Amino acid sequence: MSNIAVIYATGMTKNTKKLAEYIAKQTGADIFNLKELSTIDVSGFDTIVFGTGIHAGKPYAPLVDFLDKMKDELNEKRLFLFISCMYNDEKGDKQCAAVSQKLGLADAVYFNKKAPEMNEAGFPKAVDDFIARLK
Repeated sequence: MSNIAVIYATGMTKNTKKLAEYIAKQTGADIFNLKELSTIDVSGFDTIVFGTGIHAGKPYAPLVDFLDKMKDELNEKRLFLFISCMYNDEKGDKQCAAVSQKLGLADAVYFNKKAPEMNEAGFPKAVDDFIARLK
């Protein structure tokens, strides 16, 4: 088991799933889809990366529910959040800040599949910067 878990909730476009899989592959993390699991034993992980898409300005419900249930188990862990959203500007900044505050996850970033700079794998270059912070 790695020290990193990627736990995500994805929508119909599966952008969050693709990002979660890429992040997990690059970090050697274990990956969990909240559409398939509602309980996850996080005790063996030092770092947890949460991922969600946005619908009507809100994070996906499975992630919100999971975080509500798991608050006590997440103490003493390094927590990160990535958001797959449709904005790439001030709107994205505001949406990311609002969602991270709602979820109680201060270290948050957002990615847009139409970012100006992409890596060789077809993801925004900012994803690689985020991954570097996780290691």
